[in-house]
Amino acid sequence: MLNKKILSLVCLFMLSGCYKMTEFSYLSITFNDSRINSIFLTKYVDSVVNKNLIIPDSINYIFLSGEPLKEQERIIHFKNNPDEWYMINFNAAPCWIETIYCKNLTDTLVNNRTLLGDKEIDRIANRFRTEVINQAEHYGRKQSLPDSILYDVPK
Repeated sequence: MLNKKILSLVCLFMLSGCYKMTEFSYLSITFNDSRINSIFLTKYVDSVVNKNLIIPDSINYIFLSGEPLKEQERIIHFKNNPDEWYMINFNAAPCWIETIYCKNLTDTLVNNRTLLGDKEIDRIANRFRTEVINQAEHYGRKQSLPDSILYDVPK
């Protein structure tokens, strides 16, 4: 009886060593140098950038694997070349890019910086800054919004 217990424990220990939980990583592309207010940016993304956006089920599955989108997350589509989808998160000011999908790069989600390289990371960050953050600021100025709404710390 004791030998069976010892054998069971040894087998359990050996099998537990075979199982390794993979840790999910993020691109973690941040925009800490931007002072744009994350609440304003969230509203801009929801009402302007994603105004008529319909996310195909295939894209939803690539990013979420059937899970619901978290309250602080958004998926943004850039149509012009390259055609890309970004998952952004507003839980850090003003926001950060978690993951991307670009069929020109790969047929799966990209969430690891080492798969892209510095040049591609810079391109993604510059695209987001130019096409979302800078456009949000321009939109806010055009709407005559005060600095207290546009920025975390007024200029």
